[in-house]
Amino acid sequence: MSQPILVVGGGQGIGAGIAAAFGERAVVWTRSGGVDATDPASLRRAFDALQAEHGAPFALVHCPGDFAEQPLLETDEATYRAMFASNVDTAFHTIRTVVPAMIAAKRPGRVVLFAAAGVDKNRGMARAPVYFAAKAAVVQLGRALALETAPHGITVNVVAPGLVDHPRSHRESQRRMLPRVPAQRLGTVDDVVAVVRHLLRPESAYLTGQVLTVDGGLQI
Repeated sequence: MSQPILVVGGGQGIGAGIAAAFGERAVVWTRSGGVDATDPASLRRAFDALQAEHGAPFALVHCPGDFAEQPLLETDEATYRAMFASNVDTAFHTIRTVVPAMIAAKRPGRVVLFAAAGVDKNRGMARAPVYFAAKAAVVQLGRALALETAPHGITVNVVAPGLVDHPRSHRESQRRMLPRVPAQRLGTVDDVVAVVRHLLRPESAYLTGQVLTVDGGLQI
């Protein structure tokens, strides 16, 4: 295998589509497969095994992120903690586990994180405020990491999907929001995979610290 593409959370939804797109080159970590991205020790065991077999990956694509659509004042503590554990903690622990080895390898690399369309805008996101707050934190992690890794030839970008149809879609929420999408359709997993492919190409080596929104114009 050439330098692997590590897909964290690649067992379902958009992550599964990304893993499938890169075929045998993709190394997939999922909780069901024994890697718990909320647990630094679990990540370290998995990464030690990956390094022993393949060395540091060329790319880290971090996809996990549970969703909860509740008003802020109706969100209980358990849901709040779950949103940040799934979306932010997994990103932080994965970055800390994987990226230092990518830097030490002294070769170009890519990091792709996932947020949600609109979280980088200066406005409230009332539909799912705790989820969007967690994804906004991911954007800030990505921007900070981009500054730290740019001198080492490693780019860091954030993909922010809007309404994307996949087996784990939140159908009722998408049905309500669809009339607001200028493209007049839901996005597909392939729409998102195309952006990830672009970010991993050699031609994208000068693109870093950006949020790429894939939402059919919803945030216009």
